[in-house]
Formats: sequence, C-alpha cells, structure tokens
Amino acid sequence: MQFKTVRHRDQDGKYHNGSTVQCLRRVREVTPEHPEGKNVQRVIAKFDRAARELPADVAALLTPAEREEWKEWRVKQDEEHLKSVAQYELDTLAERLSVIRTGIQRGYAATDTKNAVAIRTGARAVLRLLADLMPEPVKGRPVIEEEYEALLLPNFATPGTPEFDSYQRLLEEHERRKAQDQGG
Repeated sequence: MQFKTVRHRDQDGKYHNGSTVQCLRRVREVTPEHPEGKNVQRVIAKFDRAARELPADVAALLTPAEREEWKEWRVKQDEEHLKSVAQYELDTLAERLSVIRTGIQRGYAATDTKNAVAIRTGARAVLRLLADLMPEPVKGRPVIEEEYEALLLPNFATPGTPEFDSYQRLLEEHERRKAQDQGG
C-alpha cells in the first residue's frame, strides 16, 4: 500500500501539496495482452490529508496491515510537517513575543489563568533549551586589549576670544600630561 499526497502545479510551474491523500494498492492484473500478468497500482480510496484518523469507509477497504502502514505514514508526515515549520516558528518567536507583550501591556489582549500557566510552562521549556546556545557570561572586569586614547576635538572657537584661549590652554595641558605619562 502506498499513501500519496496529491500534488498540484500552479501557473508558475511550481508544485504544491494538495489536501487529498490517495491510497494506492499494487495489484497483479492478468489481461489478454499480458497473460502472465503485470503489476499495476490502483487507487483504492481518497480522503482528507489533515484527517487524524482514517475515515470509516476507507478503513473498511484496507487490510489490518495496511491500516498499520497508514499509522506509520501519518507519524512520518507529522514529523516532516514539524521539521518544516519549526525553524520558521523559532525565527519569528522574538517578534511574536514582542507583539504579545505590547498587546498585554496596552490591554489589547487578555487570557485566562489556564492559558497563562501553559504559556509560562512552554516559555520556560524553550528558555532551558536556548540556554545551551547562549554564550557564557564573562565574570569580572573586562580586559582592555589595547590602550585607547581619547581624541580631543579641534578648537572651533574664534581665534582671539576667551573661549579660544581657554581651549588652547586645555589642549596644551593635555599634551604636557601625555608627555609626562609616556616619559615617566
């Protein structure tokens, strides 16, 4: 038994999964053209892809082994779906949390206690998982790798004014202290 999601092609030629699953059974058909028989696939049933359980009419057509195959197929499809959406959800989580926080603070959104507890539990679980990705915090004072010299702005005051003279004295004092520090 093969379970196949029906695919459709859009106008751009890209394929998209449809909402229907076909149950294909391989059977051996004997025809006048092929007296020894040939293997062919026949569509046994169709049902909604989102169905969590087999519809009763489809389940009646399948053997117990084929129903077990369907359960395995359903688990595989769920894993593939989770794999495809998990990265997107993680990438957009920070933005969504920001919107939620703003909405609650401004009174646009509200929830009940049961949902708040579920959100808190889920958030704590995600934070525990993300803790492995976070860099270790550095303890103590930061290490200065190279000396940093503060740059002084040029004197923009008009020459001959008291402001110009005052700033010039500061620049000269700075140069004098810098020379003393380097020499001694």
